[in-house]
This record gives sequence, C-alpha cells and structure tokens, in this order.
Amino acid sequence: MKTFPSLRFWQFSAALIALCFVDFATAQPPATAAAADTKLDEPLKPTVTGKFVGNGKNAAIQFVVVEEREAFSDKEAIRLIFTEKDPATVKKPSWDAGFGKLGSALVISVFYDGGIFGCEVSHSAHTKRGFSAVGEIKMAEFKVAGGNVTGHVITGKELDAFGEKWEVDLTFAAPLPAKLRSGAAIPPKTPVTETKPIVKESRGSAKKETKAADGPLISARKLALPKDATDVEFKALVKHIQFSSPQSVEAVTKEFSANLKQQGWNEGKGGLMGKKNAILHREQGGAKLTIMIQPSGAGSVVKIFTEGLDWSGGDDAGSSAPKKATDGAADAIEAEARKRIQDALKNFPK
Repeated sequence: MKTFPSLRFWQFSAALIALCFVDFATAQPPATAAAADTKLDEPLKPTVTGKFVGNGKNAAIQFVVVEEREAFSDKEAIRLIFTEKDPATVKKPSWDAGFGKLGSALVISVFYDGGIFGCEVSHSAHTKRGFSAVGEIKMAEFKVAGGNVTGHVITGKELDAFGEKWEVDLTFAAPLPAKLRSGAAIPPKTPVTETKPIVKESRGSAKKETKAADGPLISARKLALPKDATDVEFKALVKHIQFSSPQSVEAVTKEFSANLKQQGWNEGKGGLMGKKNAILHREQGGAKLTIMIQPSGAGSVVKIFTEGLDWSGGDDAGSSAPKKATDGAADAIEAEARKRIQDALKNFPK
C-alpha cells in the first residue's frame, strides 16, 4: 500500500499529498463495474452500512454523499464522501470532511468503472489525522446506473499507515448530484480521447520556454525552508514539496514567509490566514508557489504546490533539511491538487 501524510483532506491529508505517479485500484469483479446508464431511476436514499475502523475503534459512519469532480487521466470520475455527521447543509463536504468538521470521514475518488485513484483517511482515533492512501483499498462491487451509485468498498484487512491502523468495509448507495443525473451529463464508460487538443498539456513546456527567455529557472531544492523542517519530500513528477515542523502553524507561516521574502518572492493574491490553517501565494518572475499549512500533532505539516521551478535531479534529491525515509509513492490526488486548491479557497475556514 502506498501512503503519505496529507492535508487533512488532503491531511488527509492529503494529506495531505507522491511517487510513482499512481497505482490505480481496479474494480472487481468486472460484472459489477458497469458503465453509467442514461435511464434515470428514482433517486436512492443515501445509505451506508459496515465498518470504518481506526486503531481498533469503529467510526459511526452514517452518511454518504456523491460529489461532482473533474476528470482525471481523461476519464470521468466522482468523489464519494463517507462521514459520521450529516453533510446536508455543507457546500463542499469533501473539504469539511478533511478538516474534521464532519467527524471521522473517508473520501474516495473513483472512476465510473470502479477504479479507485484517490483515498483520504480521516479517523478520530488516529493521532496522525489524516493521510492519503491508495493501492489496497478497492471496490468489491460498484455500479453507476439510473442516476444512482451503489457499491461495496473494502481494504480486505487491517492496514498500517505511519503506525496508524485502519480498515474499511462499507456497503453504500446514493444518488448522483443533480447535474450528473441528467442523461447528457453521465459519461460513457470509455471516454473519447482521440481529438484531445495538443495545447492541453503544453503548459509545462510553454512555461519552460518562457523562463528560458527570461532567465534560469529557480531551483525547487533551493527554497528557503524553515530551519527545523523535517520529513522533507521533493516530488518532481507532481512538482510538489512537503515537510513537517515542530512549530505551530502561525510560527511556521511567519518564518517561512520571511525566508521567501529574502529570496525575492512576492506575496500573491488570495492568501488566507485562519485560526488554525494558512494558505499563502508567492510569485517571482514566472514562478508561483501555493503553500498550505495545517496543524499536525504538536506541530505543522506544509505542502507547497509549485509552477515554473527547476526540478532537475529527480525526486527526493538535494533536500536542504533533514528528511526521513519515505516510500516515494504518490496518490493521484496530488497531481490534481492545484485545481482543487482553487475550490478549497472559497470555503477556507477563517
């Protein structure tokens, strides 16, 4: 199983966050992983039964909701959120689940064929709450038909992530979001990808060409991290940096901001500072940083999503601070993090 700390939803968090890009858990058996049906049935009443155990304690998961989400790897997908508390009045259940506002929670990103590519574990019995995990959790049964979703998600046994024990065995049913219940919005089992615009993924090369004209790229491994940063991970494939600190969120934010200012980074728009969380935006030339700082145990965890930096040297190389061994795995949620941050900013707790 591939796991790494994430930001509580992604702290999941992922949190939250790297790296063999992703191991997709495939649905089984094939007979139950059916393509979405365009014939609409009556919306099912959301139900969930089974267990979600953390360190021997079962969470009373009573609610399940389906969220619309963007496609991943050219395949349409949805997000399933299992929670202890009712998310009915919440605008973005997946976000609140990650911050522990809905009690213990499990957030799963899944393709319409049942393949799981993202899993966020947030259990109240875990000291390191929460983390991302993918690899051994799978859909034993899964079906999207008639505007509803039914399935059975399992780990098959008790798993271990950073010393935290967890196990899932949940059977569920829920309606798709209103938008996806319309026949036109329900995607086919195999998306058409033959006419994909060439410019869609030209972003990275375009930025490199622009920077080459402006000057050398800024090295990701030369960012002035806090002196007490530990567990530093450089994830070149998703252009993401993560580290931990024994300091509080406020202290880390202050020190890291000062360090970046000395390196010539300017404050960007949209930064937010909550009571327990912070999101910072920094810019320099064509390079950009989105920094998310979350409490973790007695200290903090920091995730940096970058654009326009030099990532030569591969993953987890050239760390400027002490780091512990990691398994180098990446949850697919990390690759899509930049887009989800924009949604998250709208609901960030202040």
